Amino acid sequence: MVSAAAIVAYAVAIATYGLPERLTWIAALLVVAFIAGLRRPQAVGSVQVSVSGVVQIAAIPLVGPVGAGLVAAFPVFLDRREPVKDVFNAAQRLLLVLAGALVYELVDGEYLSPGEAIDPLGLAAQMGAAALAAALTNAILLAGVLQLSSAGSLRTITRDMLRQVIPDYLSYVIAGYLLTILWAPARMEWSAALFVLPSLFVIQWGLQQYAVEWATRHQILAPFVRALDTRHPGAAEESRLVSDAAAAIATGLSLPAPAVDEVATAARIRHVGMLALDGAPPAIMHRDHAAAARRVVGSVDFLSGPLELVAAHHERVDGEGGPDGLRGAEIPLGSRIVAVADAWGTAVAGGRSRVAAVRYCEDLAGSALDQACVAALRRAWERDLLPEVADS
Repeated sequence: MVSAAAIVAYAVAIATYGLPERLTWIAALLVVAFIAGLRRPQAVGSVQVSVSGVVQIAAIPLVGPVGAGLVAAFPVFLDRREPVKDVFNAAQRLLLVLAGALVYELVDGEYLSPGEAIDPLGLAAQMGAAALAAALTNAILLAGVLQLSSAGSLRTITRDMLRQVIPDYLSYVIAGYLLTILWAPARMEWSAALFVLPSLFVIQWGLQQYAVEWATRHQILAPFVRALDTRHPGAAEESRLVSDAAAAIATGLSLPAPAVDEVATAARIRHVGMLALDGAPPAIMHRDHAAAARRVVGSVDFLSGPLELVAAHHERVDGEGGPDGLRGAEIPLGSRIVAVADAWGTAVAGGRSRVAAVRYCEDLAGSALDQACVAALRRAWERDLLPEVADS
C-alpha cells in the first residue's frame, strides 16, 4: 500500500513539474546521499543525527519535488540486503519528501538558483514547514506499521511517534538550511558538502565512541548479575526484562539519554543487594536488598545515580511503601519508572503474557504505581517496544 501510494504520488509530481532539469545537482546530491547512507543514524538523547535526513531536506529547495524524490529514494536500493524492507524504506522516504515539497510550495518556497538573492529568514521558515510536513508523514507511516503489529490506538501511537520524530527533523532542517545556503546562494554547489557533512560525520563518530564506552561500563555489571543468577536462578533474565522495560518507559516519557541510561542501569542492579543478604529470611531480603545494593556495587563510581533510584524503587505513590514512606512526586521519577518496570518484568518472568502484565500494572496505577509511568508502559506495549522472554 505504501509503495503504491509512493508510485502514484511520484507520477503525479512528474506530471505536474516535468522531469528534473538540474541533473548535475541531482547527481551530486545522489553521491552525497549515498555516502551519507553508509553510516547509520546516531542518537543524541531523543534526537537522531542522520546525514541522509539532512540531504533530503536540503534537496527540496535545490532540485524540486521530482529531484528530491530521487535523492531520497534511490540510495536505498544500493544496499540490496533486505529487498522488502528496502522497498518500504524507499517508498517512505519518497512520500515524506514529496509531502515536504508540497508544503514548501504552499508557503511560497522557491527553488533556488546559483547566486540568487534570498530572504534568509523566509527560507528558514519555509524549510522548517517542509521538514514539519515530512516529520508528520514519517510519523503517520511508522505509526501505521506499528499499529498493524499491535492492538494499540493509531492516534496514540502517532502522537507518540511525533514526539520522537519532530526533534529529529528539527536537527535535519538546521543542518539542511546551512547546506542549502552554501550550495546555491553562496555558489559553492556540491563543494558545500565538504563543509557541512564532515562535521555531521564527526558528531556521528563521537556518538559511536560514546556507545562503545557505555557498553564497556555496563560489562562491569555482568559478573554481579551472573552471581545473582547463580544464587537465584532466573534473576538474570528477569533483570534483562525489567531493564529493557525501564528504558522503554523512560524513552516514552521523553527523558534525555543519560537519564534513560541511569534508569535502565538502576533496573538492572535493583536486586544485586541480595548478594549481601544471602541466607537471610525472605522478608528481610525483600525489605533490605535495596539498601544493601550499596555494599555490593557502591564502590563503582558511575553507579551512584542508579543506586539512588534503587533505594526508592519500593516506595508507593500512595505512601504505603518503604523505606521512607514517600508519596507521589516525592519519589524520584526514575524510581517510579523502575517500580513499574519491576512489576511488569516480574509478572512476565512469572509466566504472564506481556499484555497481561501491562494490565496488571494498570490495576496498580494510582496506588502502588505512578499513573504516567504506567501509561508510558502501555504506549511501549502498543509500539511493540517491550522485551520478550528469551527462549530457554
